[in-house]
Amino acid sequence: MKKIVLLAAAAVSVLLALTACSSSANSSSPSPTASPTDIQGGTQPTTKLPLAEFPESDELAAWCPLDGAAVHLHQLTADISSAAVCLTSMGDDGFATTTVSAVSGGLDELVTAYAAPNAPVDPAVICTRQLEDPLLVWITYPGERSYPVYAPVGPCGFPTDEAKAAFAALELTPVVSFTETPEGVTTTDMGLGAPGAAAKETT
Repeated sequence: MKKIVLLAAAAVSVLLALTACSSSANSSSPSPTASPTDIQGGTQPTTKLPLAEFPESDELAAWCPLDGAAVHLHQLTADISSAAVCLTSMGDDGFATTTVSAVSGGLDELVTAYAAPNAPVDPAVICTRQLEDPLLVWITYPGERSYPVYAPVGPCGFPTDEAKAAFAALELTPVVSFTETPEGVTTTDMGLGAPGAAAKETT
């Protein structure tokens, strides 16, 4: 993975704020930030968790841990050793399956999009009250465990269009899936974990 240099971007423009939010009588209440240059501050995502709950599995937790809150991608210089995405879908049998996929393409573009800061808090913006998927990506740096980063958001707490496009353009290689059934969690190894699979490093 080539070295990726991230430059702190300027705050999202008011024009993006108007296109990202729709009018409603119900207003969300974004958390304020102490400093407009704090990339972890500004408007916060409507949620920092996947919209669908993960099955209880130690192996899944090693691939895509959720024991710490997702954060904004804020490193200025980084060598990312691997990245993974965990997505949940409902099968025809009525059981939910969470699939772990290694990011095999499009990571540089995603890192650039995710490095943009969250929009500043603007109490004048009227937003619909809803949850949107935070588009989590679990990244791993050499010698570290994987941890989730969320897509930067506009003034309503929804991922920006640029972040959505970068996430949708990722090339994903399925590695393993976990299906929650009445009998327990069924694990299916896709056999495609190497090379390029996300590292399951722990601390």
